[in-house]
Amino acid sequence: MIFCKQKSKAFTLLEILLVVAAIGILAAIVIVAINPQRQLGKVRDAERQSEVGTLKDGIEQYSLDTNGQYPSGIDVNTYKEVCDTEAVAPSNCPDYYVDLSGLVPEQLAAIPRDPQASDTNENTGYEVGKDENGNIAVKASNTEVDNSVKRAGTTLVVGYSLSSASYDNQSLDVSGEDTTPHGVVFNGDGTKVFVMGFDTASVYSYNLSTAYDLGSASYNQSFDVSGEDGKPVDVAFNGDGTKMFVMGYSTANVYSYNLSTGYDISSASYNQSFDVSGQQGNPTVVGFGGNGTKMFVAGNNNSSVLYSYDVSTAYDISSATYNQSFDISGQDNKLKGVAFNGYGTKMFVTGSSANNVYSYNLSTAYDIGSARYNQNFDVSGQSGGPVGMTFNGNGSKMFVVDKSTAKVYQYSTTEEK
Repeated sequence: MIFCKQKSKAFTLLEILLVVAAIGILAAIVIVAINPQRQLGKVRDAERQSEVGTLKDGIEQYSLDTNGQYPSGIDVNTYKEVCDTEAVAPSNCPDYYVDLSGLVPEQLAAIPRDPQASDTNENTGYEVGKDENGNIAVKASNTEVDNSVKRAGTTLVVGYSLSSASYDNQSLDVSGEDTTPHGVVFNGDGTKVFVMGFDTASVYSYNLSTAYDLGSASYNQSFDVSGEDGKPVDVAFNGDGTKMFVMGYSTANVYSYNLSTGYDISSASYNQSFDVSGQQGNPTVVGFGGNGTKMFVAGNNNSSVLYSYDVSTAYDISSATYNQSFDISGQDNKLKGVAFNGYGTKMFVTGSSANNVYSYNLSTAYDIGSARYNQNFDVSGQSGGPVGMTFNGNGSKMFVVDKSTAKVYQYSTTEEK
């Protein structure tokens, strides 16, 4: 009998690998076909992570190549957007952006741009800052699939953050001077704080032995403005304290005073006025921005509306012209105070209907037409009648004056980012 040996039908290793590869390709096609946007979003998020690393490495290499110098505009504990100098000329970059064109081509092949950013304006979608020790931080906030921000480098303790705000258990009682205070503002270094007294028609000055620490405040002096308005409701200064501005409720005028010694209200003398009754007949708020080229007004008529004025000669109210308005009624019906961050890209208002401070992001600095609501912080635990508000220089402290308790309250407003 003859037996025939049958040939084996087993797959070779090569055939198995080819089948596995084919299954993998088909699975990927199926996944993309089921949810293509998610998969493309993941790819773009990965690109963002790579590019923030590229930016960080390029900036650090620049520092090594220039004996420890960093490109101008990178600030401590402040994120600023990188200007897209591939799309616009460096001279067209806004002041609150960082120009890294000097790193091309030595440290960067090109300025990275978010995968979904336009190639026709200054926005890259990437932000850069540094900590107190000079360590660089870069982040991309516009992620699509991952909830977390894409970042490279250190984290920054960033000011002007309401999401982590907390009361410092610190306040300044001004009832000995005025029982219905309204506006509050500091001098440039935080060693003086000024409060607008409604009942007494006077501006009050307090000295602080520790900058921006209300616990170290002591009464200094006052300045009577009743010759201009018997019911003043807010106070503001120019950058060096040589001009003071008072909002008059009775007359619907902003009053300007010249100070021969900066922030010394005893040296103040009346200068001129500006009528805002065309927009607001009972004004309660006045503030400035853009180095004195913007003025902001709000009040009890149309009480949820903020009005903006262009000031063609900085801090010269005679050159002011009405520009536009912004309505916050979606958040609060009684706007009582306004403040901005240093670059004018964040706006804050106090609302007395809900006793909250509200934050808005501005895509164009000090342009209230570009404002979009962001978040809020409840101050009702301290304040039942919040009116004026302000921040210290880096936004790590917020101050709210309350007309019902006659106190100024102090809050910490920093967040690690």
